[in-house]
Amino acid sequence: MIFTSTVSPSLRIGLRLLCAWPDMRYVVVRRLVFMSSLIVVQYFQYLYLFAHFKLDEVQDLMDNLPTTLEFSLSAVKLMTLWTNRRVVREILTGMDTDWRECVNVDQHLHLMTAKASVAHFFSNALFSFNIFAAAIYYIGNNAIAIVQQSEGDNDTTRPFPMKILFPFDTDQSPIYELLFAALFVHAMFNMLTVTVVNSLIFTLVLHASGQIDIICQEFKAFSENVSYCGSSGHNIGIMIEKHNKIISFSENVSKLFSLVALIQILLNTTVICALGFVLMASGKEIGIGLLKTIFAYSAIVMEVFLFCFVGEYLSLKSKSLADAAYNSLWYNMTPKRSKNLLFVIMRSQKQLNITAGGMTNLSLEAFASIMKASASYVSVLYAMY
Repeated sequence: MIFTSTVSPSLRIGLRLLCAWPDMRYVVVRRLVFMSSLIVVQYFQYLYLFAHFKLDEVQDLMDNLPTTLEFSLSAVKLMTLWTNRRVVREILTGMDTDWRECVNVDQHLHLMTAKASVAHFFSNALFSFNIFAAAIYYIGNNAIAIVQQSEGDNDTTRPFPMKILFPFDTDQSPIYELLFAALFVHAMFNMLTVTVVNSLIFTLVLHASGQIDIICQEFKAFSENVSYCGSSGHNIGIMIEKHNKIISFSENVSKLFSLVALIQILLNTTVICALGFVLMASGKEIGIGLLKTIFAYSAIVMEVFLFCFVGEYLSLKSKSLADAAYNSLWYNMTPKRSKNLLFVIMRSQKQLNITAGGMTNLSLEAFASIMKASASYVSVLYAMY
């Protein structure tokens, strides 16, 4: 399969559905509709939380808290994509330019094709897993209600995909069916937002790593040319220009996801605690409720791990660029060229990274800290319960 972009078709469609793709028509109207519906649903969700904020209903509260916070996080992600539309445009334009430049060199094209293949596979796999997990989670309440009624339970309440409190009677048909369909579509749209943002940051970091691999390959060819021909031949200025483009690209990625990463860590830590508490409180009961909680817990942990992993991966790749420049035969070059190479080595020592609100770097160490803190909070909650 011939790839022409790191952005997969599924991710491209997702960005268009979220009105985050450049040069779309009727964007303002569609964004107003999306945000208005999200605000309305969020209002009724928090209304339910406040109405059941009681110690004797703590398990039900913890079961509902993850969904409510995930919707709030989706609103932040949407607003970030929309308010940073110029940054998104610059990123996508830079990616297209990089692909046009690498088409003329087979080795460069091979490197970028390998990165694009991984990015496309990951995007498709993430879309499939998240849709499956979301369908199980949001339909789980109805499945539980059906099982309870079949076992002779007298509760005739008709559940919705998520816990929500309306100020009017919703049990009558066709009001219930219409609301259920609307809320389920809304929940899947929320999952689409989560999946698109996660796929986007993974794709952008893979693209940056591909460009770094190209420069490392150029340094290797550079050294071979100096070793066998006694002349540098290659233009170091071109590699410095590519390095500057990668730095600018990485800064745009960090600018786009910095606030999202901060809110993601804060809210997802709370969600992991809530879901962990529900899992511990469930005991040895094995059923649909436990299954949907496990899927939700896995999806949230994977989401946090993804953000931390891409930050770690980008830092390691930038470090490999410094190593490649240092391992080149700079001592056989002319003083002018070796000085230019020295600037590349010095700049590469300041690793590229993605920060969470400028407060901490996203890394596997940060992920370990999040999981440790979450486990501690869950233990305290369960002990109090």
